[in-house]
Amino acid sequence: MKKINVGIIGLGTIGTGVYKILKERKSKIKKLYNIDINIKKTCDISESRKKNLKIPSKDFTKDYRDITRDEDINIVVELIGGTTLAYSICKDAIKNGKHIVTANKALLASKNKELQKLSDQNKVNIGYEASVGGGIPIINSIKDSLLINRVTSFWGILNGTCNYILTLMSKGIDFSKALKMAQNEGFAEADPTLDINGKDTAHKVSVLSQTCFNINLDIEKIFTQGIERITSYDIDVANNLGYEIKLLGISRIINSKLDARVHPTLISKDNPLSNVKNEFNAILVNSDNLGPFMAYGYGAGMMPTASAIVSDIVRISDSYKIEYLQSELKIKLNKFEDIKSKFYLRISIKDEPGNLGKVTSILGKYKINIDKVIQNNEGSKSKIMPVILLTKSLELKMLNKAINVISRNKLIRGEPLIIPVEDLA
Repeated sequence: MKKINVGIIGLGTIGTGVYKILKERKSKIKKLYNIDINIKKTCDISESRKKNLKIPSKDFTKDYRDITRDEDINIVVELIGGTTLAYSICKDAIKNGKHIVTANKALLASKNKELQKLSDQNKVNIGYEASVGGGIPIINSIKDSLLINRVTSFWGILNGTCNYILTLMSKGIDFSKALKMAQNEGFAEADPTLDINGKDTAHKVSVLSQTCFNINLDIEKIFTQGIERITSYDIDVANNLGYEIKLLGISRIINSKLDARVHPTLISKDNPLSNVKNEFNAILVNSDNLGPFMAYGYGAGMMPTASAIVSDIVRISDSYKIEYLQSELKIKLNKFEDIKSKFYLRISIKDEPGNLGKVTSILGKYKINIDKVIQNNEGSKSKIMPVILLTKSLELKMLNKAINVISRNKLIRGEPLIIPVEDLA
């Protein structure tokens, strides 16, 4: 029987879940995989976590190097988060011949190239299933698929906080109240900035792009827009037009360029992603032989994420197979303004005779065809009228040029809201 010693660094929510699963499922893993996985040492800055989990003093430390440099430890589980200390931990572990398992999407998005090079030199694995989609087994599904398929694109609802908020807003609840409700239910952090501004999703797009396309993608180069400007009115209008509004992470190769972006998106109610509600995540992947397949489940939480961590531990322990990516693919990024799509456009027009006609006239000069115009100013005493325009397919840069002219002519107030319509084809 193969014996594997594991060191866990970070005993927060996920680390606690990993510790519990490894203890509770130890005999089951032995029986199924003929592997004896032993938690040799744990590390945390808090003694209280040792006490809560009843960890013997000999198996606990506050110095991560007691784990990364322990000759008997085979796999190091990094669960402290962040990119600075976590990077030092992973580097030290890899240099000492340890496999790494992590849920740290920010670390992988920013330091994957360096860690991949180190792991190659030291012939160790990096397991990162839990970094995207919590307990959804998407990373290893894609890796297995790559043996016989070429992934061409993915679209994902990758942030449960945003999806939960948008679900509440579809019931007529405004953004600020929906955010507060999400926090009260534990689906949003006290500081939800990285969730609602799309950065958390961008980290996951970076990690998934590395897996699907072998591209080290700096998140600063991913166009990222959050859900802060979406209103219940937008969601209601979209619904009447046959669409749902979702925050999507998108990455695909088009004409030898990578189109990677994060933003609110209108998707048809016929699309399976439109039915993903509340805190659930889902990723729709397209490949040349398999066609489309979708993975769905909880995107966060103690036990789903811990389950993904333990799966990576077992996977690495079972084979010790080194799963290196090929050398990094060099590819240009598609600019967001170059995307071609239908667009949902919300503008605030001065409620004066002829203004809407002037706006549509300018759009016409830029050959922008309008499919639908929706205005609802009934009972409002405001001199500003919200107008929704649904365009036919065009390049975003042409729409931006027209809007700049409209703004210069002072026909609208404030910043227009532009949401792409994705057919996900």
